[in-house]
Amino acid sequence: MKFNVNQSGATMLLVWVLLLVGTVFADENPAELATPRETTGKHRWVANHYKRMMDLADKSPGKFKMVFVGDSITKKWLDKSGTLWADNFGDETSPNYALNLGVPGDRTDHVLYRLMSRADGGLGNLDNPAIQPEVIVLMIGSNNLFPPHSAEQIAGGIEAVARRLRTLRPNSRLIICSVIPSNNEKTDQEQVLPANATLPALADSLGESVEFLDLYPAFLDEQGKKNTECYDDGLHLNEAGYAIWLRELMPLLQKMR
Repeated sequence: MKFNVNQSGATMLLVWVLLLVGTVFADENPAELATPRETTGKHRWVANHYKRMMDLADKSPGKFKMVFVGDSITKKWLDKSGTLWADNFGDETSPNYALNLGVPGDRTDHVLYRLMSRADGGLGNLDNPAIQPEVIVLMIGSNNLFPPHSAEQIAGGIEAVARRLRTLRPNSRLIICSVIPSNNEKTDQEQVLPANATLPALADSLGESVEFLDLYPAFLDEQGKKNTECYDDGLHLNEAGYAIWLRELMPLLQKMR
């Protein structure tokens, strides 16, 4: 087969382009890339949850004083906290009346998709300009553990979500909650704790209206192990767990106001 100089040059150029593209994509953090969820077939419940969530948001957008953003641990405030959500965040006349934007199964990349505007192809969770909370509470990252993202990737994903929230609502105060203990001690040591260790500096870098709330120690027992009495199934909180989150959150809310 004949192979002339021009062909050789073109081939080498193609190889270099492919290597460059591969390097760029290899350097991208999947936890920072806005990613839509599957919403058809057996995943139709995700679309239904999106609709219920946004119907509530659009019902009285100007009344929300707080917004909680996260995954199932955030969502389950609504049905696993006993009366704690209703008593503390569910009254429209309360200074803490809150919109719950928690979606089961969400990773940081999914939240980034939800925070992307509809005009840009996202879900537009905060497209409505009438939603102007005084405080946003962010807890995300637990689902990035499965399948595993590295501690560095998880920290980058949390940072991307926090920065997006600051861009969308610069006048809102932001509380960045740590990832809480998982159902695997090795995972906690290798992923959760190193990711959490980056969050105080992140909060500082985002300005005076941003605070870090380290919940991890609050969910440990006297031996420094995960307090299973606070969990429903090893990963999700029960009513006792939400009582601890509430106990840790309320003083910081008062301080920030």
